[in-house]
Amino acid sequence: MSEAGLNEEQIRTKIKEFCDNPVQSGLEAYVVKKDSPKLKRMSLSEEENEEGKNFRTVLKEIFFEILEEKFLSQESEYADGHKLADNQHKILIFEQGDSFHPFTYISDIDEFDEFVPEDLIDASGLMFCIRKGTDVLWIYQHLWSIMVPNKKKTNPMARIMRFENKIVFEEQRENLLTIAKKIDIIVMNNHLITSNTTLLQKYFGFQDYIYQTAQQTIQCIVQKNLVENTEKLTEYISRGKPKYARKMMRIGLSKVFDLTQEQLINKVNTLPRWQGKFNFNQDSNQIMLNTFSEVESLIDLFDERYTRSDVTDTEYDTDVKTVAEPAQID
Repeated sequence: MSEAGLNEEQIRTKIKEFCDNPVQSGLEAYVVKKDSPKLKRMSLSEEENEEGKNFRTVLKEIFFEILEEKFLSQESEYADGHKLADNQHKILIFEQGDSFHPFTYISDIDEFDEFVPEDLIDASGLMFCIRKGTDVLWIYQHLWSIMVPNKKKTNPMARIMRFENKIVFEEQRENLLTIAKKIDIIVMNNHLITSNTTLLQKYFGFQDYIYQTAQQTIQCIVQKNLVENTEKLTEYISRGKPKYARKMMRIGLSKVFDLTQEQLINKVNTLPRWQGKFNFNQDSNQIMLNTFSEVESLIDLFDERYTRSDVTDTEYDTDVKTVAEPAQID
């Protein structure tokens, strides 16, 4: 993902436009199947409940409430998807691209077929399309097995029927579908907005995205001509656990990449924190990475992991950082 993608301000603005006057927004619902065709259109009843609301209105109110409470709250923080390794419990933003595009099927909206009960056997999620004028917001909700009780009809189910003063239990022959009060993923302008990265990794091939993004980061390091044996970086992210690729991916947007090779070498040789951390090939004046520990030191260098207090001159290990606003001088 590039820095030119969606940012927090743009996301908040767009969501707020939807929430400001929800009556003007339409909603369509779809079942997501594991195989193609991915989307099957759900027909929503227009019958009104005791409050005068039909099913479509009930769903809209649920989702707009979640959007306001979770995605527009002042306490909610957003971050670029490259910051996945931070473990900050932020809402992350990922751009769909060549290496990661789990929701490209929503572009085929004119080719959707109508839902039939048999589709629930192959269902993996629900998609809700909210439209307001020409603007579109997609909401994905993962369909856990508990949300489709007795999908395979292996157990008898009962529904409660009320007749005058008597309660009767009757067999529930049709499948049931639970729509939860949650939003797992928002799809907006080809970007995914979510805090549920576990879901992405388990069901959407996100591990491939992490590895390929880490490879792109390695190529950025190669272009700096800073490291002689760059194959050590590839060995590092290929160690079997995704945490190593996540660490490499994390530095992909580091401002340290803005420095020249000469500036970086000077920093490594003159700053107390980095003096003696790396071995150099004296002929090429490049870093030689002999161990994975040295690779992690290089990652820390690009991550600007260590910061120093202006007040006490104490150095801190800051795994989680937020860029401070410039000081105001009166």
